[in-house]
Amino acid sequence: MTDKNINLGDTEDEKQRYGFNMLPTYLLMKGVPEAKGLVRKVTKELSKVPRKQKVQIADIFDSLATTQEKGNIKPEDINLEKGGLSSHPYESVLRMFGINISIHLLEHAKLVDCCLSQRFNEQLIIDLKVYLFETFNYEDNELNTSMTIDEFYNYLVISLIAHLDARIHNAVYSKDIIPISLGWLFMHKLNPDKWEYDTTTKKYKLTNKNGSPFTCTSRSFIHFILTDLYLYSGEKTKQVRKNSKPKEMPKGHYGLRNEINWRTDDEDGQLYSFLDRKSERDSKRNWISLEEFYWLLGMEKSQGDKSNKVLASWQVSMNTYMKTEKIDDLGGLPSSAEGIIWFIYAFFQNIYEQTDKLNKQTKQQNFFIYDEYYGLWESMTDYYELQISADIKKQRAEWPDYLKKQATRIEHVA
Repeated sequence: MTDKNINLGDTEDEKQRYGFNMLPTYLLMKGVPEAKGLVRKVTKELSKVPRKQKVQIADIFDSLATTQEKGNIKPEDINLEKGGLSSHPYESVLRMFGINISIHLLEHAKLVDCCLSQRFNEQLIIDLKVYLFETFNYEDNELNTSMTIDEFYNYLVISLIAHLDARIHNAVYSKDIIPISLGWLFMHKLNPDKWEYDTTTKKYKLTNKNGSPFTCTSRSFIHFILTDLYLYSGEKTKQVRKNSKPKEMPKGHYGLRNEINWRTDDEDGQLYSFLDRKSERDSKRNWISLEEFYWLLGMEKSQGDKSNKVLASWQVSMNTYMKTEKIDDLGGLPSSAEGIIWFIYAFFQNIYEQTDKLNKQTKQQNFFIYDEYYGLWESMTDYYELQISADIKKQRAEWPDYLKKQATRIEHVA
């Protein structure tokens, strides 16, 4: 824990810092079945009495870290001095998902964590600006010492999300397929099938008023996952993707579920029920949890000994980290790109739900576009694309149009 003598609620700046520091924990809470109950406990039902807080928070983290046996995290393991924050909120996410961390990705996560572990100051902005320029040749005049604290923290975190986006494609898909931005695909924004960008007036105009003029995070996520599973379902065995050419690119996402070599047993039709419930009809209302996502992918086919050993190992690692905060000892689940893809989705789904709630209150149709995200992703993708040989690039396919179009800025499509 850091900044032990700071009251996180004493200024709006500190409230912002606390919110961004706690965001990974919040998103992971949304990834477990008890999501609503855990989120309610940490936001609305948390006692102001420190002694009671320790008991409550110990129970919350015990629910997150414990898969088989309750009571591993106890109140005495919780350090609640005023201002106590996690020292490694974003680095721990990388380690928990067990991905192969590149030097730059680890360096970036540590920079984000460092900025969130101390009071806001101008040097933090300078450090981020220098890192992005020296590593990715990225410059943006909006990233300056005059920006507000919420603008900086937002920029800080989306820069890491964009880096995850670029790195995951480089590590998993780059030998087969030309990159697209998953973050932009999952972002709630103007629907490119409904809007076009006028290069003369430099404004967007609505061209098709049928249906919603905005994209939906969960729906875009389902479309991407169905496409991914369709292309690689034959090779997704033992949680490792073989380097083989994908199938022919589909023309549309409808009907893909019938073409996928599902790894799960589906005698009762549960898989199809899940897809119907989570994709088209109800995707605006339903958060896709991490547990559901792993089940959908067929990563846990049974409750056999092997699965239990993996969960038990992760549980012990998480319990130890909660008590000691030794980040180097934090182990993760088996290496999986899908976990990080879910985290990118969860980040934008969280923003989507907040925006949707605001729209219901104001009776408006607000949406969010982080234009700087696309610029960050482009620069980071350019960096990783230098690692791909020209011969491989010549043979790569493109993602299907229904994904590629939504994953590209409208003015770039026009």
